[in-house]
Amino acid sequence: MKIFLAPRSNETSYKNFLSTIENGVDKSIIEPFLDDAGKKVLASIDKIFVWGNKEAKKSSWEKMSANDVVLFYKGREGNEKEGKFLYAGKLLYKQHSRDLGLALWPPKTGEEPWTCVFFLKELRPIYMPMSDIQRFGGYEVTFDRIQGFMPLNENGNKVILNKFGSVDAFLSNYGVTEDKSVIESDLEEKNEITAHAEAEMLLLKIGRMLGYDTFSPNKSNEAFGEVLQDYISLKELPTRFLGSDIVKLVSQIDVLWFKDEVPKYAFEVEHSTKIISGLQRLCQLMPLSAKLFIIASGKDFYLYEKYINTDPYYKYKTDFKFREYKQLENFFKAVSEFTAINETFLK
Repeated sequence: MKIFLAPRSNETSYKNFLSTIENGVDKSIIEPFLDDAGKKVLASIDKIFVWGNKEAKKSSWEKMSANDVVLFYKGREGNEKEGKFLYAGKLLYKQHSRDLGLALWPPKTGEEPWTCVFFLKELRPIYMPMSDIQRFGGYEVTFDRIQGFMPLNENGNKVILNKFGSVDAFLSNYGVTEDKSVIESDLEEKNEITAHAEAEMLLLKIGRMLGYDTFSPNKSNEAFGEVLQDYISLKELPTRFLGSDIVKLVSQIDVLWFKDEVPKYAFEVEHSTKIISGLQRLCQLMPLSAKLFIIASGKDFYLYEKYINTDPYYKYKTDFKFREYKQLENFFKAVSEFTAINETFLK
């Protein structure tokens, strides 16, 4: 799987975007220009979604394969601090054809036609800030806009798959509501102390709803008008399966879920450079095969990637997971809704 970045900001590309992506194209318009393979692939599709590039971008176009992802970029508007990606789709088929390009996007006098044509499936609206792609790819800060069709670098593809697990999970993470507004995180807007306490509270509540025994050393912390202590079922840290040499560090982990005194899940809610301290504490539970999570702002993922790829964490990196505040909030909402429905159904 590869990801490609496509601009749709200038007048021509935006007009073409509306005509062949957002609105789609009737098959009758393009069928006379399709090759035999294209006719076969598109045979059962009536409304077709298609995009293309000029000959100058053919080298990038040639790198595309079936099911690769294309993200459509739009530049800054109004008071926005940066550009964003607003649409995504997967490659269905591609065909190099001047006649097909002319039929789809007749150029103005003096303009070159779009000859590198590709068809898309599974189109969906998204909202992804340009800074996220910049961070995933490890690009310089000067890489702040998409000016021509291009592939995301190899590092960016690897980081995205490692972080989200699959392309669909990656795209779903940036999905938007039906009115296309951004799905924001309440925790992202809070100061560090408040966000830390509220994230801990959500983790404790989720643990209780899922039937785990919960522990946190931060009993007196408050969040949402409640005290964490009210959702900590274990007054003391169970040590039956913990070696005496690691008890001190483990006892400082923000939230732990236990089953029969065995630590099953461990969570560190961290901010910025403190992520390294969280990894150090979580690492103590490796011998017990507990699942280990760093919970933080999505803006700090690049730091997590930096630290997890150093010793001694690198060789255990598949045992660690990074989850953003937004993902935690969505998880809490889903578990809460399931619990309510489950209790009603089984009552």
